[in-house]
Amino acid sequence: MAVSCSRALSPAHREQARRAAIGPLLKGALQDLGLQEHGLGCRLTTATAVQRLNRRFADSDSPTDVLAFPAADLVPGSGFRLPPDGPGGLGDIVIAIPIALEQAGRLGGDPQAELRLLAMHGLLHLLGHDHQDPEDAERMTQATRQLLARDAARRGLLPPPVPSLRPRT
Repeated sequence: MAVSCSRALSPAHREQARRAAIGPLLKGALQDLGLQEHGLGCRLTTATAVQRLNRRFADSDSPTDVLAFPAADLVPGSGFRLPPDGPGGLGDIVIAIPIALEQAGRLGGDPQAELRLLAMHGLLHLLGHDHQDPEDAERMTQATRQLLARDAARRGLLPPPVPSLRPRT
């Protein structure tokens, strides 16, 4: 698993990213899911970099908080899915640190908790989860809550609050 931080981020943003400990979070989640032999990449970067990726790959010329790029085509509706050839890379997650921190501030939340929530959100997208409709959104919300609760238990903390996802519009 590779977690990298863009040099374009400010020192304060890089420090927030470091304190979020996303690498151990994702490693623990993969173990919880029995996927410890699979890898993934996670890039922590600027809103501008995410906007460029969003424009190029999602035909949306706006920044967003997190993008996920699965390594394999996924079958809708089949729950957790893996690449067909066994152990390997699940894909890549890209998180816009400035957007995540702004969201945390606007919602009165903890910046590290917001970054961890987005990392888990991205991981679940790599595994085929989505929130296109209410049922999918509820399944993804529950999976997020379960994985973040397991992570909190490993760290001796109470589970973080996880808001319910809304279907995409």
